[in-house]
Amino acid sequence: MRASGKYCHTNVPMNIIPAMNTAPPSKLLAGKPPIGLSDFPRLIREGYCYVDKSLLIRSVLDSPAQVLLLPRPRRFGKTLNLSMLRAFFDRNMIDSAELFRGLAIEQAGEEYTVHQGRYPVVFLTLKDVKTLNWDDCLGHLRQVISGEFKRHEILLEGGFLDTEEQKQFQKVRACECAGYELERSLSNLLTWLERATGEQVVLLIDEYDTPIHAGYQSGFYEEITGFMRNWLSGALKDHASLK
Repeated sequence: MRASGKYCHTNVPMNIIPAMNTAPPSKLLAGKPPIGLSDFPRLIREGYCYVDKSLLIRSVLDSPAQVLLLPRPRRFGKTLNLSMLRAFFDRNMIDSAELFRGLAIEQAGEEYTVHQGRYPVVFLTLKDVKTLNWDDCLGHLRQVISGEFKRHEILLEGGFLDTEEQKQFQKVRACECAGYELERSLSNLLTWLERATGEQVVLLIDEYDTPIHAGYQSGFYEEITGFMRNWLSGALKDHASLK
């Protein structure tokens, strides 16, 4: 998990990675400068300049913690690094091996490359959840979570979900779930994805603190911290399906 702020507003214990325990970047891919671009697959495929930070993957895999917090200053490349992690781990990523061809992680050993393209990945970004009141904030969160459910609609096929679970999935996907159901949505999605794939799930959350800052500034801090506490705790604290 990644966050741009200093603090994590949840009771889930987290390990903070202070710096990548790697050697200096082993490769600089020369090309046009990726100004404002944080999409790792596009950056590689379209030949943008890239400083090899792929050994962050090794740092993540070597960490004994199940939940990681990656705080860095603005414009430090946090979103790009999350995009890189997603590209490496996601079992649905097209041409994952080609994306990392020649990068340092490819030479790190089979104990790391065996994880490439292996896991279901849930990727959420809350960077645009900047609202002036709680109702709009909750509505925006519903849309973000709904979008990720739509990306995993295959769960509705193959008998992976029972009748009640299918109803819950469809309610979240349609943005029609109650607040307490939304709080359970992330935990449920992890459980269902592991059941369907037989693999634990990699969960990546970008800018988790953006709606919290909005709540503090606009007078709904108690509501948003209460929601985030339950939403994240349910998914992160001792969840058996979390990689």
